Amino acid sequence: MTEDNKRGSALMSALKSDEVVELGKEYAELGVQSLIESNILESIPFVSTVVGLYKATSTVRDQLFTEKVIRFLTRFSDLSDAERINMTQQLNEDDKFAGKAGARLIEIIDRMESADKPEVAAEFLKAFAREEIDFNILRRLLVSLERIPSFDIRELAAFAAINSGQPVEMDEAFLDSLVNAGLGKSNGAWKSIIVPTELCVTFVRAGKL
Repeated sequence: MTEDNKRGSALMSALKSDEVVELGKEYAELGVQSLIESNILESIPFVSTVVGLYKATSTVRDQLFTEKVIRFLTRFSDLSDAERINMTQQLNEDDKFAGKAGARLIEIIDRMESADKPEVAAEFLKAFAREEIDFNILRRLLVSLERIPSFDIRELAAFAAINSGQPVEMDEAFLDSLVNAGLGKSNGAWKSIIVPTELCVTFVRAGKL
């Protein structure tokens, strides 16, 4: 078994564990840095391994990865055990993840350039678990999340609410990033105006933005 598959299996086990609920409570009370520096995480095998790596190496990448994993996992504390278990099973059963959902999630989390994005990714997965979106939309949302700069995410809710008949002046670089992420498109008018795609509206709704 490759290292990514091992870490992926451990991540899925952590997601299914009821200790995710306790992790969410501790995160809300202490914050991510205090939580990492405490001994609380030692009871969760996968998380304790990640934190151990963080404390042993203290490289910027390991620090960021540790924070991203913790932020990701804590968002699932409001799902029931049954919902979390069902979600992991559905992910593994899909042909695109083919039993390697954990490894795919590790790759996705690792590629994200900020510690905030995994929280949004978790919200997408929760929407999938609650059957608010299907697997195809989930995949597209995750690709869009990876492509859009993290500092542009906070502006998405305002952009998604734009009425195409009443265009709003917005920064060109911001609009370009949305088009690149599949969250914006030309309205087809002679003087082209960038408007939200359906995926953008779903991104805002499912991501709780």
